[in-house]
Amino acid sequence: MLFPRLANNPQKDPNIGFVEKFSYGLGDFASQMLYTPTGSILIYYYTEFVNVNIAVVATIMLLSRFLDGFSDLFVGWLIENTKSPYGKARAWLIRMLIPFFIAMVAMFSVPPGMSDWLKYVYIFVSYNFAITVVYTAINLPYGSMTTTMTNDSYQRSIIVIYRMLLATAGNTLTMIVTLPMVEFFGNDQTAWTITFMILGAVACFCFFLTFAFCHERIITPAPEKSDLKTTLKVIKGLFHNKYWIMLTFAMLTTFTADVVFGTANTYYCRYFLDNPNHIGTFATIMNVFKVGSMILILPIMLRTIGKRNALMFACAVIACAALIRFIDPYSATVAFIAAAIWGFGQGFTYACVFAMLPDCVEYGEYIDHERHEGMVYSGASFGMKLAAGLGAVLASSVMQFGGYVNGATEQTTEAMNTILIATTVLPAGLFILGIVSVLGYKLDKIYPEVIKELQRRKVEGDPLAPNYKAPAAEANTQA
Repeated sequence: MLFPRLANNPQKDPNIGFVEKFSYGLGDFASQMLYTPTGSILIYYYTEFVNVNIAVVATIMLLSRFLDGFSDLFVGWLIENTKSPYGKARAWLIRMLIPFFIAMVAMFSVPPGMSDWLKYVYIFVSYNFAITVVYTAINLPYGSMTTTMTNDSYQRSIIVIYRMLLATAGNTLTMIVTLPMVEFFGNDQTAWTITFMILGAVACFCFFLTFAFCHERIITPAPEKSDLKTTLKVIKGLFHNKYWIMLTFAMLTTFTADVVFGTANTYYCRYFLDNPNHIGTFATIMNVFKVGSMILILPIMLRTIGKRNALMFACAVIACAALIRFIDPYSATVAFIAAAIWGFGQGFTYACVFAMLPDCVEYGEYIDHERHEGMVYSGASFGMKLAAGLGAVLASSVMQFGGYVNGATEQTTEAMNTILIATTVLPAGLFILGIVSVLGYKLDKIYPEVIKELQRRKVEGDPLAPNYKAPAAEANTQA
């Protein structure tokens, strides 16, 4: 064991303190330094600096996301079968640090002078290494740690708020510093490589702090038998978990909406506002309001109206914010006001879905008498990453349909209109679909009864006993 003093401590105080919460949040701060550029900056780098076709690159990204489905399931299986003194999920944070750094740098290091065909091959390989392999192998275990650190629903919600706060900080920092750093280092392809070497080093240090200070308290032994038949049975069991299905679809629609907006917004800043560096201003405004709503309003909303209703409220707010830009598409002031409202809503969306996901683990255990943190998170992770590819394709396809031209000084009226649609109508519609997807979600209401039953089984040593009977509350419509 490389770090014996950092072995997992399941006896750690169940009341999670500030240092551990903050350290856990640093994991998403680090993740955003890889994930944020893939959703908002990577296509811009490919089209404006590598000079490849936007539609081809977006298609590569979408096809790669389907490969993610297999990597997510495989990593979910790895988590559940990991035997390590560092913990089941926690161990993967330390194992993947060096690959994480390499992946970040490689993705923004397309060698100059290649033919277009070789560029596409390099993009496919480096993108899949970064997202399909490395990001999955470190972020999925990181996310599943919320189910092993505590089973207290409110504590989980607070941990997720820390996670979202630090994710927001990572997103903001990445969006603010990336383009200025590229300009500082020479505004060429080499400058992108140097920039992401620096960001990659910072991200890896943050992930190490998460590993060092966070511990798994809920220990589930690895299964004695783990073959293909058993794995397929577990996957089939996921689809018995109706709340997991609803939440996964909500993640797919809302995350796709964010990626559509983020991808097209860089072009909006360049061609409507005549300043691509405004992307950093947008990130700052959105994230300031996002943090404010998470700190000041979200904890109260979670206690009063529940996670599902808070999520629906946020989706409605963001859908309205997306359409405000139509008042005057060329006005930075209007766009920044819309960004503030959007950010306010985002303070709810990500925190709510990531706080709801661990509850689905308990519900799955409740109905199937088996606990599968890794597989529950792998399915949701696939939905989230598919959203990144789908969002990029939707945004770029709409822009390509309108006649967008790489690096043009000015775009045609049709191209300008499609850039505007990709930052307004498309994301608004997707957020409305997010509302529809959770209309039947009632787990907030029945969760206390679920936990009570799981505790009874543990005390009585009766994991496979009573015939499953839905809670009485589940038959009622949630307020």
